[in-house]
Amino acid sequence: MGDKKNNKRRFLLRSIFFILLFLFLAAGCASCYALTRIGKAPDPSEQKFFAKLPNYRNGRFLNLEQVAMNTEKMAKGAGFFRFLFSSPNAPRRPYPRVELIRKSFPDRPEEFNVCWLGHSSLIFELGGVRFMVDPVFGNAAPLPGIVRRFVPSPLPREEIPELDFVVISHDHYDHLEYETIRAFRKKKFPIVTSLGVGARLRGWGIPANRIIEMNWNNYTTVSGVKIVAHPARHFSGRTIDDRFTTLWSAFSFERNGKKIFYGADSGYGRHFAQIGKEHGPFDLVCLEIDAWNERWPHNHSFPHEVIREFQELRGRMLLPIHWGVFDLAMHPYYESINKICELAKTHNVPLLLPAMGERKRLP
Repeated sequence: MGDKKNNKRRFLLRSIFFILLFLFLAAGCASCYALTRIGKAPDPSEQKFFAKLPNYRNGRFLNLEQVAMNTEKMAKGAGFFRFLFSSPNAPRRPYPRVELIRKSFPDRPEEFNVCWLGHSSLIFELGGVRFMVDPVFGNAAPLPGIVRRFVPSPLPREEIPELDFVVISHDHYDHLEYETIRAFRKKKFPIVTSLGVGARLRGWGIPANRIIEMNWNNYTTVSGVKIVAHPARHFSGRTIDDRFTTLWSAFSFERNGKKIFYGADSGYGRHFAQIGKEHGPFDLVCLEIDAWNERWPHNHSFPHEVIREFQELRGRMLLPIHWGVFDLAMHPYYESINKICELAKTHNVPLLLPAMGERKRLP
């Protein structure tokens, strides 16, 4: 009897040991996986350069206006766990989409064309130049299964057409994706981005000579397209500890007399009127309409603020972006776009509402 008890005890201890070992190894693998996708932060030499800039202080980039977080207010709907499980805000009927392949795009880019891939990923054709902004094809998190997509991208990553350049507005996971940047390693086109984000790109294998980092109000010209980095009211970071260590920006693009404004992520602020005064009018204005919440009233724009931003930018046509793919702010899937449609009708704002993946030729 004693031997049987000892054998059972040894078996139990061994089982516990192997279970703990498996969990330890699994946790280690998950940590390595996540750390790789977090990427590198700017090094001390870069931080020393940033310290000379007016929008950087004490190791952090600054907004032009204060950004408040109302942590005492209760958020609507489900909390953090919606990122781990099926979202209660997922649509019963996804937004229409048009499946694309590389051959869906002409060999020679058109004069003025836009293709919205969902959320904030777009492909523009401007004056015979093709470029892409904030390409994200998977989940918006460093681990699989978290912040999942409602719908797959209409364009597979491996079917991306030939590009003249790519723009990354900031380093949040729903705008900067590790797998996509790795897929760009052997390409030759430049990547234009905000200050500090270059450290992430270099760490993932993009050569430094292909990276153009810009501060607000800087401009560059790539393939004949004038690119201006504009202020935005937001934040950056891929962990809780590295917030504000890289910059976040909006961008505008100009060629052959046509202008596009890409707002990326931004709460409403006085910078919109200033941009409209100095750089407008814009033929196409792409503004985020989703992820607003009373807990972070300045990091994203509420629907009524989007209309005001469009007017202050002196836009001619509004393309709503930053919606349709992820649940980032605890409101129903169609709530934002429905509100925008109502407000646009009231304020006579021309809306461009393509299906995901639909190529739209513009006048």
